[in-house]
Amino acid sequence: MARRLQQAAFPLLILFGIILLAILGYRDLPGRPFAADDFQWLLNVRMLSFREVVGRAFDADAESHFYRPLIWLAFWMQWRLFGSDAGSYHMVSLVLHIANALLAGGLVYRLAAAGSPGANPRFWPWAGVLAGTMIMALHPAPFEAVVWVSAQSELLAALFLLGAAHFWLCTGPSCYRPAARRFRVAAATVALGLACLSKESAVVGLPLLVLLEWETARIAQRRPAVALLALPALITVAYLAAALSVASRNYLVRSDGYGIGAQLVLNPLRSLGLLVAPLPGVENGEAPWLPILGAFLAIAWLVALMVGLWRGRPVARQASGLLALLVTLLPVAPFASPPDSRYLYLPVLMIALYVGRWAAGAVRVVVAPGTPGQVPHSGSNHAPAPGRRLAIGVAGVAVALLLIVPAVLEIQGREARFAAGARPGEELRRLAAQQCAAGQLNRMLIVEPPIAAAHAEAIVRLTCGARPRPIVVARHEIEDQLRTNTLVVVFEGGVPRVVLRTPPPE
Repeated sequence: MARRLQQAAFPLLILFGIILLAILGYRDLPGRPFAADDFQWLLNVRMLSFREVVGRAFDADAESHFYRPLIWLAFWMQWRLFGSDAGSYHMVSLVLHIANALLAGGLVYRLAAAGSPGANPRFWPWAGVLAGTMIMALHPAPFEAVVWVSAQSELLAALFLLGAAHFWLCTGPSCYRPAARRFRVAAATVALGLACLSKESAVVGLPLLVLLEWETARIAQRRPAVALLALPALITVAYLAAALSVASRNYLVRSDGYGIGAQLVLNPLRSLGLLVAPLPGVENGEAPWLPILGAFLAIAWLVALMVGLWRGRPVARQASGLLALLVTLLPVAPFASPPDSRYLYLPVLMIALYVGRWAAGAVRVVVAPGTPGQVPHSGSNHAPAPGRRLAIGVAGVAVALLLIVPAVLEIQGREARFAAGARPGEELRRLAAQQCAAGQLNRMLIVEPPIAAAHAEAIVRLTCGARPRPIVVARHEIEDQLRTNTLVVVFEGGVPRVVLRTPPPE
């Protein structure tokens, strides 16, 4: 045990450094305010008891946006714990993100070790763990999933999908005992169900489990146990029935926010470009070169697979990785506009797993060349010497630093830009708190705010309570909406200010 801990000391130290770098990248997050839908979520849950929130969360007939019961419960629980302290909510998001990165690294380790059943997995899989964890923790593309409280749905869905994968993955002899098999299938199914209840895009978990079963069957040299997928399939179909019923009432669907057209191809290609080139200022996905880059990468990947097949090389692992990435890109396809960055969280997870497995395999070939699945004994000429391990570790750290530094800086830049976009809402909240503390108002007219009308109204209601009644109006509507004891608020440069207050009734 002591020797094993000694061998893992250096990788664990690097792993700890990756976590610190993730915290550094999001260092300003605890001081950021709520944004957009956050206020509506908090307004919806703040007055509900536990029984009421459970009933409301799981009532599909009462929902007209998306069916995400666990997000109702998550916001309710956080409101009970933190109230209106936005920083605590952001800390929850950051903890979830770091947990996902560590779980992704752990999954890489298990896949790499399972892929070489006769090998000594004490050293080389750690290269995959570090690569996978680093990509998941520090990739700038899905930053919005971490910096926006409402996007905790992405983090929770990924957390439960990773849990499902860990429960499902098993290649040893004990995996085929009836009791062990029933437990892991049941646990994976529960985790998949929780993922779906967090975010509708988690339905991709079913095809991902299919690919994982295919991969583990290939590793164990057995037939895929297709029958075991019946229960996860049943849960997925049941969730889809409820989710599609809710989606039929979704205003985004009715207002052509989703559709069938060129975006079915362009959005996945655009997303692929965002994943590979997360450059400054491209996070909105509108750069015209992104689909071109994505198409080039997709073609290059397919050509590499075809060349591998033509030369008789094993390409099953590469094919499963490509299919997994494609599956997670499917949810972004129907959007009429470029997909928001938070939707790239699961695709980044697939890239982290793929690159992690590749890194583990590459290091294994260097430190222990020979027959796949076998590592020479310690007395062999090919045994991985400590000096070679150190050299590989130092080289890996040097390469990683070349990627990490710009990644951390880009995360900080994107987080700052997102916070700047949330400033009008936070300024309105502060003004509402100040004015409502000064005395009761009947109405607050908010003139052409630079945020959604529903968000502006939710901010005032969450801050002030039942009074005043917030009303979003255009400038030409101000006179018609003026009543006694009314406050008129306009925005100048994104900052709200009071321009008129009518006297209270005598």
